Amino acid sequence: MDRTAGRPAAGLAAPCSAGTCLVWLGSAASTGVTGRVFEAEGGRITVMEGWRPGPSADKGARWTPAEAGETTRKLLAEAEAEAGVPGTAYGA
Repeated sequence: MDRTAGRPAAGLAAPCSAGTCLVWLGSAASTGVTGRVFEAEGGRITVMEGWRPGPSADKGARWTPAEAGETTRKLLAEAEAEAGVPGTAYGA
């Protein structure tokens, strides 16, 4: 089995890719952001709308927490309001 297949270039799948978003979400700058699901992979941040991807931004490189926060706010403004899946409650 080839264990290198599908591996992103330049190590962008490293834990720090998602960690940048987590740092921002844990800061005061993310006040009011609740009940949403995000996907952070490499240089891409996606706001999920239920079980499907919603607005997305791809920097092509790792984000700083400040960049991730600014971009996430813009993506949330574009996303469907409360796009949960019927019968589920994100963040509950």
